[in-house]
Formats: sequence, C-alpha cells, structure tokens
Amino acid sequence: MQFKDLSGVRIGAFCLLYVFIHVFCTVDANGQNVVSVQQKEEMADTLASAVVTAKAAPSPTRQSAPLQVMQQKDFAALGVKELHEAVKTFSGVQIKDYGGIGGVKTVSVRSLGTQHTAISYDGVTVSNAQSGQVDIGRFNLENVEMITLSIGQVEDIFQTARMYASAGVLNIRTTRPQFNGSNTNIGASMRVASFGTYNPAAYWQQKLGKKWVVAVNADWLKSDGEYPYTLKNGSTSTREKRFNSDVNTIRAEANLYGSLRSGGELTFKGNWMSSQRGLPGSVIYYNQDARERLWDEAGFVQGQYSKRLSDKMELKGQLKYNYAWNKYMDEDESYHGGVRTDYFTQKEIYGSISAKYTPATHLGIVLSQDIFRNTLDASYVNFVYPERFTSLTALAARYDNGRINATASLLSTYITEELRSGAAAPDRFRLSPSVSVSYKPFAGKNLRIRASWQDIFRTPTFNDLYYERVGNSALKPEKAGQVNVGITYREAFEGVLDEISLQADAFYNKVEDKIVALPTLFVWRMYNVGEVEIEGADINLGASFSFGAGTRVKVQGNYSYQKAIDITDPKGKNYKHQIPYTPLHSGNVTVSILNRWANLGYVMSVTGDRYALSQNIRSNLMPGYMEHSVSVGKEFGIHGSGDRNFSWGIQVECQNITDEQYDVIQYYPMPGRSLRVTLKFEM
Repeated sequence: MQFKDLSGVRIGAFCLLYVFIHVFCTVDANGQNVVSVQQKEEMADTLASAVVTAKAAPSPTRQSAPLQVMQQKDFAALGVKELHEAVKTFSGVQIKDYGGIGGVKTVSVRSLGTQHTAISYDGVTVSNAQSGQVDIGRFNLENVEMITLSIGQVEDIFQTARMYASAGVLNIRTTRPQFNGSNTNIGASMRVASFGTYNPAAYWQQKLGKKWVVAVNADWLKSDGEYPYTLKNGSTSTREKRFNSDVNTIRAEANLYGSLRSGGELTFKGNWMSSQRGLPGSVIYYNQDARERLWDEAGFVQGQYSKRLSDKMELKGQLKYNYAWNKYMDEDESYHGGVRTDYFTQKEIYGSISAKYTPATHLGIVLSQDIFRNTLDASYVNFVYPERFTSLTALAARYDNGRINATASLLSTYITEELRSGAAAPDRFRLSPSVSVSYKPFAGKNLRIRASWQDIFRTPTFNDLYYERVGNSALKPEKAGQVNVGITYREAFEGVLDEISLQADAFYNKVEDKIVALPTLFVWRMYNVGEVEIEGADINLGASFSFGAGTRVKVQGNYSYQKAIDITDPKGKNYKHQIPYTPLHSGNVTVSILNRWANLGYVMSVTGDRYALSQNIRSNLMPGYMEHSVSVGKEFGIHGSGDRNFSWGIQVECQNITDEQYDVIQYYPMPGRSLRVTLKFEM
C-alpha cells in the first residue's frame, strides 16, 4: 500500500503519540501551577492518604438515554458469581450461550446483534477484529465493582472515541482498593459446584508509600462439565449426560494506581487468560460425538493517565496492547490425516487521547481521538494476513442544568486495510451523529421525559471479509439507526417503603445492509442483503423496603417486548418473520433480603418462544422457559489484634431449582439443577 493511503492515519497517530508523551513528560514540571484548591483538597482526602476512592454509580433515572446499573453489593445479595448471570438480569438483552461451564457467552442488545455491542473494561473497549464478538466469560466477576449497560448515546461524554462507535456499551468497572487502618488487604475464596467444578481465587492489595497502590488477583476454574439433561424425541424422553464439556481456565490481573506530584492520576493494568476447553457440539438424535477442542491465550496491558489542567480543562490519555491466540482442533475422518488444526493470532495497538472543556457551569465539550492497528494471522494455506488501520474522532457536548439534560455527539470513522495478497476492502469513511435529551417537567418531582436518536454502523469483521472462500471483501458496513422515547421516575419515602424507581422506554431500530451468509453453488458467501426492523419496549421497575431488626428488601422487575422482523425481501418465505433466537417477550424478577441473620436472594428469568431459523414455522419453534435460582449467605466479622480485622463468609446457591430443561441455542442443552458453595476469607 502506498504511503498516501495511510497518511491520514499516520499523521493522526503521530499527533496522538506526541501529545500523550508531551503531557506525560511535562506534567511534573508545569502542572503545579494549574492545580486548584479543590484539587488539592481532593488529593489530600484520597491518594495523599493512600486511599483510592471509587467513582459514584450513575443514576439510571437521570439519564437521557437508557442505562441499567448493577453493583458489587447486588452481586453478593443475589448470589451472582459469573458476569453473564448479572448481565442477563438487564432488560433488552439476549445472552447467547452454547451451554456448559466453559461455553462461549456473548451479548446482544435489542436484537441488533453481538457485533453492535461494545464491551468496555475500565474505560477501554475489548476488541475482536476477527469475529467482532467478545466472550464475556473471560472476565472474573469477583474483581468487578460495577457493570452498566447503556443503549445509544453515552451519557458520560468524557470517554474514548471508541465508546461512541457502538449501539450499546456494556461497561465493566473493576474494584479499586480501599484500606481501613492497614497497608495490606488480602483475601481468598474457594467455590465448589456441581459437575466437578472447582474455582479457587485470591487477591492481594498493598500500599506503596503514600501515593501508589498495587493490586493483584487471580483465579483458576476447572470443571469436567458432564451435566445430565433430558433428551426428548417425539413422545419419548431419555436421561443423557453432556460430554466433551470440560474447561480448565486461569485468569489473572495486576493493577498499579498512582498519583503524580502535579495532581495527575496514572493507572497501569495487565490482564491475562489461558483456557483449554472441549466444545460439546449439538445433540441431534442421540448423536453427541463431539471431538472439537479449543485453546485460548488472551491478554492485554494498558496505561491510563488523567489530569485536571485547570477548573475548565481536563485531559485523559490511554495506550493499550492487546494479544489473542487460539487453537482449534477437530478429530474428523473427513479431514486429511483425520484431524484439522487451525491457529489464529490477533494483535492490536491502540492509543486514545481526550480533552474536556467546561466553558460554563452547565456545559461540557469533549474532543477524543483514537488510533489503532489490528492484524490477524492464521494457519490457512494462502491466508491473506489482513492489516487494518482505524482512526476515530468524536466531538461531544453535554448540557445539564438540573431540569434539562441534553447530549449530542458526532463520530468520524476512517478505516483502511492492506493484505499480503489479493484485493483488500476499500477505504471506509463515515460520520455518525447521535443526540439525546431529557426534561424534568416538575421541579419537586423526580419525573423525567427522555428521547434519543443514534445513527451508527459496524465494520465488517476479518472473518466477514477474508475467511477462506466465504469472505467477501466488497462488503459494506452494516448500518443501524435507533430511536428511543421514554419516562423515568424515582422517589424516596419515609416509612416501610424506602424508594421506588421506574424506567419505561419504547424504541424503534432499523438495520440496513445487514451482513448475512448465503449459499452459492459450492460454498457459503457473505453478502449485504439483510434488512431488519425492530420495535419494542423495555420496562424496569424497582422498589426497596425497610423493616424492623435491620431487615431490608429490594425488588427489581424487568420486562422486554421485541418485535424484530426480517424485511429484506417481500417475496421471501421469511418476510416479516421474527429473526432467529429473539423472543417476543422476556423478563426477570430479582429479590434480595438483607438482615442480621442471613442474606437471601432470588432470581427468576423468563424467556418466551423463539425460532431457531429464519422461517417462523413449527419445526423451527423453540419453546420458552422459566428459570429460578435462590441463594443464602452470611458474613462473619472477627476483630483481630490492633487495627487488623478479619472476615469470612459462606454462600450457597441453587440454580435452576425446578430443573427446567431448555436450550438457549438449539440442540445445545443447558444444565439443569445445580448447587454452588462459596467460602470467602478477607483481612
């Protein structure tokens, strides 16, 4: 590729790197003059005393676009131990789960597809240029402080440009250390569950002087995954066992938090996951001869720097290197030698810098620039080895005076690619606007009316473009537009009823140039022929109660209606049929009871009928299901010598207590009733 083809990206990358290094290197020399009195007081209360304070959780009922929040205390109260268990309690979400302890789990929001949902980990998007799908099972929930799901316009505009590039964002925020009278925190837990599952975990947190803190955590998950299930064939049913569903995974993370002398904050993070698992495959007519295996090695290192330059100006910069390797093996006599083995390696270099300017009390303006490079290597003969350069620029503004909250953004995307051989996809440039507004009509009531609109797209993945004989390098980006209108309400009371909250939204989405696989004479090919229309509603209702003896009850109910129909071809057999795996109705109810004797949790998830294929005919129908889970837990505190305190706790959960037999993906049976016990110790 000629230099002129990459000139815009390279100039942007050089500017980004120069600004980041310049600010980082000169911060100690020049930053002292612009630190306000308020900053000094905040520093004295936080890192100067070696305490890293957590960022407050956003209020869903104040947002101009739909937002759902779940915090660490909610995980504990409901007995949630895996990230996908927490995410599926949100409305408008479909978790694609292929079954088993180590099954791949991806997130789709409002039927737009998993590639339209970004997964953000501590403010930096987790990428997968090969497939566009991120397995959220790779993250350890024990280290998570809070998760949020935003749909449409990102409310916190002081973000990377990449955060504006998706229709929905699942933001995972990890726990920052808090110290109480000691310079060291340590903890360990042991989880034992059904189907031969063991999951030990440990963490260590340490003050390094007055301004630096280090935190390390790791866990090991091992399971044979051989759970029983009921196989129905007509009027008969038999009890079978799932095979080749074992998993062996190690996850580890290290963090370093610090405060520079000038008032800036610096964070370094390293995350690693190593996994080997069996792929159990589908079960059809008693045949579950699965011999596929998958090995994964994935990790990243990232650094973040943030600083308030003045009362009106803030700066944030990020650098990241991401690496992912996997090996797929299938023992099948149809292959030469009886075994097929494929290797894939992804690499990404990413940089971002954002500046926030506050010209007035109620107004904030942010400019963000991201530059990143993605590559993919594979073991295929004649593989093209794609290399992608991407430049994202986001300009956003937010106005909030307490009654009116309005946010607008414009994202500029430029992508160029090159191959070792063959014709690469053409350069792509697109502007994506977004706007949202909420209004509080009554000064004394926490009632808000909101509306939002977003025009967004998703770039074809490397698999879409270049997968052997299937990819199509002429693919256009898949475009999506979404409109949302709704109301929010929140009120606190004195008495038994503490608080009630409500979010009710109606939405309309339309996906154009949808990328689908179509059969040709000999092989399948990717084409832009799909068009999907989605209309629906999400309702979230919550209430909390306080009773005597320190008892508190929290109830949350969510309901989703999603009519997602294929409108590609009026003459097609599936015209205006519901798209696969999207239920018309779904919802869940969670109840947590906190008291001095024990904490009780209950989760009920309901999923309506779905269709496994595009045609809504009886043979493709997948019946709905209802799943119930309960938990009970208790924590005990022990006062040690000096200021050192110890605590330990036990929690017991029973999942799918009615032993409901169901599939999330057709022919991939999910586990039935299971038991899980966790012991935890902290000091």
